[in-house]
Amino acid sequence: MERKIIETDILIIGGGTAGCMAAVEAKERYPQLNVTILEKAHIDRSGCLAGGMNAINAYLNKGETPESFVRYVRSDSCGLIREDLVKTMSELFEYCVKKVEKWGLPILCDDQGNYLPRGRWNIKINGESLKPILAKAARSAGAQVYNWVTVTNLLTDGDRIAGAVGFSLRNGTFYVVKAKATIIATGGAAGLYRPNNPGDASHKTWYCPYNTGAGYAMGIRAGAEMTSFEMRYVALRTKDTIAPTGTIALGVRAPQVNAKGEQFMKTRYAHLGGDGAPTPYRTYGPLMEIKEGRGPVYLDTRGLTAEQVRELKSAYLDMYPSMVLYWAANNIDPSKEPIEVQTTEPYIVGGHCQAGYWVDGERRTTLKGLYAAGDVAGGAPYKFVSGCWAEGSLPLGPPGPISRTCRRWLFRISRSRRRKRALSRRSSGQAKCATLFSPPTWKPGFKNCWSSMPAAPRPITR
Repeated sequence: MERKIIETDILIIGGGTAGCMAAVEAKERYPQLNVTILEKAHIDRSGCLAGGMNAINAYLNKGETPESFVRYVRSDSCGLIREDLVKTMSELFEYCVKKVEKWGLPILCDDQGNYLPRGRWNIKINGESLKPILAKAARSAGAQVYNWVTVTNLLTDGDRIAGAVGFSLRNGTFYVVKAKATIIATGGAAGLYRPNNPGDASHKTWYCPYNTGAGYAMGIRAGAEMTSFEMRYVALRTKDTIAPTGTIALGVRAPQVNAKGEQFMKTRYAHLGGDGAPTPYRTYGPLMEIKEGRGPVYLDTRGLTAEQVRELKSAYLDMYPSMVLYWAANNIDPSKEPIEVQTTEPYIVGGHCQAGYWVDGERRTTLKGLYAAGDVAGGAPYKFVSGCWAEGSLPLGPPGPISRTCRRWLFRISRSRRRKRALSRRSSGQAKCATLFSPPTWKPGFKNCWSSMPAAPRPITR
């Protein structure tokens, strides 16, 4: 087997939503550093954003603040969150969204140029090409991208993470990547439970079927601490196509109804907010209706105007064109018949629940030299796209002037390079050279100025 050895400053495992943003942030702030992305698919259409999006689902619309966002997420997650992580994430929503807008993401605006909201926390976008936009930005920033390379294990040097190993899916080449800092951004885990759709349609799941939980596995093998794997995410989606229901529920305000036509969320769950109840109850409610013999369950779109139907189809074409094709193939008019919904199989995904790596405010894991961002990081639900962008940015420190922590990190990398050049000139043997790959770390005593909140107490669910 051919072996390829790569030496880099920052290794990013996973070229998805968080990984691409991490690469751009690293190269823009510290252009002297070498940044390498290992992506097991192709970065242009990999991960959860491969098919596009029709909304940024986490954004601080007019009148909202990071504090109000934390209160909402705490309520929607029934209290199971790390408030410090949710707050630091939300503080970067606007920064990240405007950054990606400059790269070419079409965001819908009103006549005054304000983003068009969809519900309280969403803004509307035309995001079919969102992933190619992110991939282009990462490459243009100067990150070295290796597609079709699947990572299997993290490299360790004593008690530190010193890179990773993997192999090419195309030619079998074995990759050894030595890095001074590693950001893992491999997404969550689908395929742990039998999917609702049988046979040849078993990969028609809500969460990307190629997000297999490999990032969790390699971290666990290396000794990283995890949190809340028992908190799994069950989504409410359209039957058969497994398309997001928020496009309908938020886009046209369609309520849930059972087979009797009862708006059961407004009656049986009124004390929790009805159709606006916390996410777990909006999944639990339909399950109980079906279990107690009042199913199937629908989103009641009857009575929509022709313009609303057109807007609904347009929104699905940006991220789930199979929904529009399904309606066309089966001669379904959403304005005349409701849309049947069902729950999915459970997933482990940090972007919608608590599961993932235990991290601090800068997304450092419990392993020195290893950071986690996006769905693989735990503690901060309600990330969606913008939260993953924020977490890709946080390991690099706050936007703006370089913090003291970052300056020390850059100094240590520079010193390591000088030592390497000196040793190579002296040709003093492999034993001394091996010490060069101990990555410099962020010293716990040096607080990044972005971390304004004390660490939250660890939840009892861990």
